[in-house]
Amino acid sequence: MHNPLQDSITPNSRTTGIALLVLLALSMLATRYHHFSSALHLADTSWAVFFLAGLWFRRAAVLGGLLALAVLIDLGSVVIDGAAMASCFSPAYPGVLLAYAALWGSGRLAGRALDRGAVTSRLGGGLLVAASLLVGIVLAFAISNGTFYALSGQFGEMTAGEYADRTMGYLAGYLSSAVTYSLAGLGGLAAFNLIRESRREQRQA
Repeated sequence: MHNPLQDSITPNSRTTGIALLVLLALSMLATRYHHFSSALHLADTSWAVFFLAGLWFRRAAVLGGLLALAVLIDLGSVVIDGAAMASCFSPAYPGVLLAYAALWGSGRLAGRALDRGAVTSRLGGGLLVAASLLVGIVLAFAISNGTFYALSGQFGEMTAGEYADRTMGYLAGYLSSAVTYSLAGLGGLAAFNLIRESRREQRQA
């Protein structure tokens, strides 16, 4: 038995699912390349996109497609901006993709737990999703920064402790943007599902 919250925060038709996947991809296109996102004052949606994709779709093919899209956007930014963006590609770049996979995995585990009825109330389901998102963000932050420190070759004699001290201040920004976008996505879908169900009941009355 799945959690009652799941009917509100997951797509309930193939058409809705396709539309959501398109919206996730478009949000990455609009915000990942900083030439556009800076002009619009938008934070990158990528972290929320991978978490929501894991929660909503769970198929590995979706993860692979979104990872490919992220790489293509990054390569496109290098073509457009040249050396200004080329520094993003270092031996540590696969760590970024691994961090996205961790976010997707956190969303997928949350969705599977809701399917199984691991928690039986809407509140419990909401707390489960929130906890999974927070764990995914922290894990992704640790993976992306840890691999960048270890593999990028840019830090010379800096110790891991010094690097951690310098980067921890950025965690709050990643948390706030990923949580905000995730809440917007979940809230928007919940409102859509509620309106759709209300109209269905009105037609049947």
